[in-house]
Amino acid sequence: MSDSGPDNLTERERLLWELLTSVGICAQLLTTRATEVLGAELPPPQFTMLNHFVRVPPPVKTVGDIARAFQSPQPGITKTAQKLIAKGFLAAQDDPEDGRRKLLSVTDAGRAAHMAALVRLRPDADLIFGGWSDGDLENLKEPLFRLKYWLDNNRDHLGSRQPDAAKK
Repeated sequence: MSDSGPDNLTERERLLWELLTSVGICAQLLTTRATEVLGAELPPPQFTMLNHFVRVPPPVKTVGDIARAFQSPQPGITKTAQKLIAKGFLAAQDDPEDGRRKLLSVTDAGRAAHMAALVRLRPDADLIFGGWSDGDLENLKEPLFRLKYWLDNNRDHLGSRQPDAAKK
């Protein structure tokens, strides 16, 4: 197997392999950079949750809502939410319809922490894209957003699994 995938792939399969591998590598490298920039004050899981509250309606969410959006198990989401509540970045109220659930919302302090994190991330974003023209960024935006929207809207649709194909 070469860096561009198994040798018996068609040109399209090789291109798909290279694209998906590159997206995965970018995700890992960007997460590592964000961890370094954001530090222990607001690690990426907490920043990501705040970002979700700031960007995505409705303003009030349950742990189950967030777990579905993040495709993550509820215990991990609960742990991150508890840390944000302890910092005063999220508020939790009892759900009047279900006493077992909490209704979570971002606080003014959470919005301020989110904005401060964006300010800390800005120099690295400028460094990453420093050699890119506005046109380059616009050209990247369309296919990247197309991929993001497709993945977001097809969360439960996975390609067929072919265990025998992996053995060839």
